[in-house]
Amino acid sequence: MSEVRKDVVVDIERAAAKEKHSLRAGLGLMALQRKTELIEYDCKEADCGICLFRIISGAENLSPPTKREADFLRAMRCDENERLACQCRVFGDVQIRIEGDPDD
Repeated sequence: MSEVRKDVVVDIERAAAKEKHSLRAGLGLMALQRKTELIEYDCKEADCGICLFRIISGAENLSPPTKREADFLRAMRCDENERLACQCRVFGDVQIRIEGDPDD
């Protein structure tokens, strides 16, 4: 018996912009980089912090922080509800907020 593909919803807010995207469960948020400009990426290695976001809901649906991400978040004194999009996999619906204007 084949497994049924499960999609999850990623709800993204940035300034006045709001988008909802469907993503296959288990994929990383970077899979959305061609679908949205609201999440910016640079190093993609948990080193620069440009993809930092705040979890509004669904934290339990994200993969645990990688060692690199945990080290970065600790060094930058980030809040518990902040993560790096380049390091996260999504296993269920999540709502996130990104600081700053997407046109900056």
